[in-house]
Amino acid sequence: MTRVSLYWAALGIVLFGCDAVETSTSTTMQPGINMQGINMQGINMQGINMQGMAMRGFRVDGATMNGAVLSNVHVERGEVFGDRGANTLHGTSLVGAHFLAEVRDLSTTPATVSSAEYRVTAIAQEDSQYDPTNTGNTYLYTLEQWVDDTAGWQPACLPDASGQNLAIPLAATWDEHGDRSVSSALFTFGCTSGVIAKCYRWGYRPWITGYGDIASMHWTCTRVARADYCGNGVSHTHNGTAINVWDKLPAPGPIQSHGGLLPPMGMMFEAGWNTGGAVCLSHARWLLDDGAALAAACPDRLVAPGLLGGTVCDMVSDVLGYDPNAKMFNEAYLNL
Repeated sequence: MTRVSLYWAALGIVLFGCDAVETSTSTTMQPGINMQGINMQGINMQGINMQGMAMRGFRVDGATMNGAVLSNVHVERGEVFGDRGANTLHGTSLVGAHFLAEVRDLSTTPATVSSAEYRVTAIAQEDSQYDPTNTGNTYLYTLEQWVDDTAGWQPACLPDASGQNLAIPLAATWDEHGDRSVSSALFTFGCTSGVIAKCYRWGYRPWITGYGDIASMHWTCTRVARADYCGNGVSHTHNGTAINVWDKLPAPGPIQSHGGLLPPMGMMFEAGWNTGGAVCLSHARWLLDDGAALAAACPDRLVAPGLLGGTVCDMVSDVLGYDPNAKMFNEAYLNL
């Protein structure tokens, strides 16, 4: 938890500021340092953030291709499959497909569920640089959404750091609390401007085997990338904030390595993580997030420093003392 006087001394009173910037992809600044964003899915109803709206997921039912129904729609290893009659379509053969998504208006009680229509305008193979585990090609989908207000199609994804509006399909959904679930009825298109695709691009492909429970690691990564300390879907970071992420996955892991014995210049250990958020905390990556305030925000997870049982950790061994199964950790600058 935040212990500001110690940090100022340790950093020589060097603070890092950050103006508002676009959400980046998983660009590596130097070994192990990744840029992270706070847009959970990167899909917005009108290409911009809409107050009170939440993407629930894309339906496997209701998909069409050139007016014909697509049946048995499902996602395998980052690729959408669907049957049109006796033919199974996948890869680039699904350009032109239409999908319906479930969205919720959270401003009403109970939340109002409605549908939104999307179409695939392009499909391309993912760049091999985003395959650190060498587990094979996946596909990136260019999506457009139908907007009733303008009676036209608009990009569904916010542009990523390279200016592209792309998405990767994943066989799970995430709600407004950041909780992951698997349903036979819904799947996700995670835009490359958001953390679901970002964590996939860091190598945490939920479907791969041989490294342990990668689906849980990917979910944990979404908590890390958004600084979702409480595990309640509330982000405590800003777009473009640099963090150093690594894991302790079994051989042939890790997927993301620390990159050295010491933190990158100016960075300090921030936290250890699991699917529920931060296991413990050394400091928040943004100093305005005071340790006591964070503990008050998530009393079921964190205890403020100085109190009995304070969940403070400054190294991996401290984290493992709280949760022996924690496998993801990060360092961060102290941003003001």
